[in-house]
Amino acid sequence: MNLAKYAGNIIKKLREERGLTQTELAEKIGVVKGAIANYEAGTRAPKQDTLFALANIFEVSINNFFPKINTNDDNIISIYEKLEFLRQQKVYKFAESQLEEQNSMSESSRKYIVANRSTAAGAPIDGDYEDAQQEIIVRSEVPRGADEVITIAGDSMEPLLMKGSQAFVHYQPTPDTDGQIVIVSIKGDGVTCKRVYREDGNIRLKSINEKYEDMVFPAEDIRIIGKIIIDQKK
Repeated sequence: MNLAKYAGNIIKKLREERGLTQTELAEKIGVVKGAIANYEAGTRAPKQDTLFALANIFEVSINNFFPKINTNDDNIISIYEKLEFLRQQKVYKFAESQLEEQNSMSESSRKYIVANRSTAAGAPIDGDYEDAQQEIIVRSEVPRGADEVITIAGDSMEPLLMKGSQAFVHYQPTPDTDGQIVIVSIKGDGVTCKRVYREDGNIRLKSINEKYEDMVFPAEDIRIIGKIIIDQKK
């Protein structure tokens, strides 16, 4: 399910029920009118602070912007009753611990970030990174400054970033230093994850895995999406 579209439909429904225009709602939460239009169209996901502001304006829980998980209570009970007594005790204790953990987690300790997108660490992935489908996830442990969690879809950055592993990204248009690991969009060639170096009007993209050769492009053909949040000294 595209959670950005789901949240957008809820925002539009609540706004219309309260007789607000997009402009009026935008003014109430401190964003431009175009942002509301993007949220409602599902082309952009609201950030955490925006979701809390919307929940406050509409006087609803922030959970209203996320789909409920449909569970078949009868099926759960049926499975539980088929278990032996000792196994039932294990299930009960586990469920009890999960409930305690859930209840102890406040909304302020959660962060909503974009997820479920991939980037190549090897040959670039076709298409523009910005055009990928966006979803929102809730994580209690997110590094400071993280805007997105991505999946590494290649082996060129091994052993630091293993194929299939996840990495956090902070959106920024320029690297902090040469050699920083970034996500880049290559004009006409897709998106990849590499160390970046600036060289006399060109950009050199370097892999950690030595079996991959460096790639050099004119600076105007490279758009830096953001940096990977890791220990850059590794």
